[in-house]
Amino acid sequence: METINGKKRIFYGWYIVAVCFLMMALIYAPMVSAKGLFVPAILKELKFATSAYLLTSTITSLVGVSVAALLGKLYSKKHARIVLFTCITGISVCFGMYSFAYTLTQFYIIAFFSGLFFGGATLMPVSILITAWFQKQRGLALGIAFVGSSVGAVLLSPIIGKLLVSVGWRHTYQYLAILMFCVLAPLVLIVIRQKPADKGLKPYGFGETVSSTKKSEAEWNASLKELKSLPLFWVFLFGASSIMLTGGVIVHIPSFLIKSGYQTADAALFVSIYSFVAIFGKIALGRVFDKLGARSGIIFGNGLFILSIVSLFFIKIRIMMYVMAIIYGFGTCIGTVTIPVLTARIFGPKNYGEIYGVVNTFAQLGGAFGATIIAIFLDKTGTYNASWIFVIALAAVMTIALLYSAAAGFKKIESKEKAENLNSTV
Repeated sequence: METINGKKRIFYGWYIVAVCFLMMALIYAPMVSAKGLFVPAILKELKFATSAYLLTSTITSLVGVSVAALLGKLYSKKHARIVLFTCITGISVCFGMYSFAYTLTQFYIIAFFSGLFFGGATLMPVSILITAWFQKQRGLALGIAFVGSSVGAVLLSPIIGKLLVSVGWRHTYQYLAILMFCVLAPLVLIVIRQKPADKGLKPYGFGETVSSTKKSEAEWNASLKELKSLPLFWVFLFGASSIMLTGGVIVHIPSFLIKSGYQTADAALFVSIYSFVAIFGKIALGRVFDKLGARSGIIFGNGLFILSIVSLFFIKIRIMMYVMAIIYGFGTCIGTVTIPVLTARIFGPKNYGEIYGVVNTFAQLGGAFGATIIAIFLDKTGTYNASWIFVIALAAVMTIALLYSAAAGFKKIESKEKAENLNSTV
């Protein structure tokens, strides 16, 4: 709430959050969280190898990497709303075009164009818009927006599962494409504004004092040029990339469940359960970062993610499907919450857009190969066991990398503050 002329009213930034929530629900959820539901049906009809088909994810991510810097610059200009509208229109068309694909080449071409628009319609604009509109409660605002992907998966997964059985995967793609465009395109043009000044406002919490801990973290405001010379930044980029690479498991879990004796409806139920849990998991992880600090947030999120993958070895015990879904519902939140929160927490908000553009590029690069690498293990060994071992090992290494980069970053801030205090007393 904000007070204007003695009257309280909802801060306009929360409307921005609401649209971002819907973008994550209607675009990110179908393309990432529920993507695995389409895989068995497509492979059954078209007889593709799993790794060959999932190369579409790699292509989309690699193209996204190549245009991330350009999109970051475009979103910093005056016409960010038009850029967002274009990306939403483009990704809606691409999603619908999948329904007309019959060959791998056709899937690859559509995946290429999807890569041009997907990042510009989901994580990047959400992070940049909310960072611009909020100084206070930024973590909460980001958490609410990112919860959209979980809510979308919870609501859409059972619907997608039923549509896949009743009308087939082609019509399902078409229905979702229409939903994306008809809901989001008008809202973007009507509601989205690039920054508070466009509405004659200041960022939420502008000018308010913050705790000494948060103040020191926010006052580094490192430049990208400065960070490129620091090892901690490159270690952080490795950690961010690994988060998205290991996140490729979500594409495979529905297929893994079906290979383990479950039905398509069970796979859809799994997606719904973990997505429902993630609604609370994203808020919980954000609160851990806010209240207990970066170290606790990293250990909490990454630890649960690793535990969820370990539980896959026991998935043939039916109760473990539910246990795994609950644990994974918390662990998967590192893919949306940890990277933007740590980027702002360690490096500061001043140059966030530029720095996050680089971080997002490396994260997408990791995501580009995650599903494909796991599929290669599957095709070579015939089982998912080697894939799960690889994911667990990499997740352990990325946890160490993120803990190091956070600790090194905060030491850098403390050293800078001590030097500034010393100079002020001279």
